[in-house]
Amino acid sequence: MKLIYSNASPYARTARIAIRELALLAQIEEINQHPFDNPAQLISFNPLCKVPCLIDSNGQGLFDSQVICEYLDALVDNKLFADINNDWQLKTLYSLTRGILDSSVAWQQDKVRGEEGCSEFWQKRFISSIDRGLNYLQKRIDQLPEKFNAIDINLITTLDYLAFRHPDYDWQQMHPKLASWYQTKNNRSSLTETMPQE
Repeated sequence: MKLIYSNASPYARTARIAIRELALLAQIEEINQHPFDNPAQLISFNPLCKVPCLIDSNGQGLFDSQVICEYLDALVDNKLFADINNDWQLKTLYSLTRGILDSSVAWQQDKVRGEEGCSEFWQKRFISSIDRGLNYLQKRIDQLPEKFNAIDINLITTLDYLAFRHPDYDWQQMHPKLASWYQTKNNRSSLTETMPQE
C-alpha cells in the first residue's frame, strides 16, 4: 500500500499517526507530494487532488482521512475506533474534533489571502467556533477512553496545528484542562515522528 501525504497537512497527519499506532508502517510506503503541484499520481487516485490518499493493496484510491483511518483500523481489529463505534456521545466528540480542525484550516486559508483578501467576518467566525469547540471538549475531556484512540489522534493533531499555523492563539492558556490532558498524550512516537512542518 501507499499513502500520499504532505508534511503540512493535518488531515494527512491523522492517517500517518494511525499507520504508526496500528504498526502498519512496514506495509505502507509514504509518498510526500504537495497537492498544489497537481501531481499526476495523486490526481489519478483522488480527483479532488487532496491529501491524504491511500492506494490500497488492490490499487484502489481511498480518501479522505476519516475513511483511510477507519479502513486501516479495520485491518487490525478496530484498535482506534472500537470504543467510539458503539457510543453516540463519543462519535459526537470525534465529529467535533474534526470540525474544530476544519475551522482551524479554514482560518489559515483565509489568513494567507493577505490583508486585502482576508475576511475579518469569517476569521472571527472561525476563531469563535474553535473557542466554543475547545471549551465543549474541555468540559468533557474526562469522558474520553483511557486507551489511545481516534479522538485522541484528531484532537492532538488539531492542537498541534493551531500551534503550527496560529501561534498567537494561545489555546493552552485559554484551556488549561486540555493543556494538562495534552501533556499526558503528546510523547508518543507516532506523534513526534509526524509533527507538522513546511
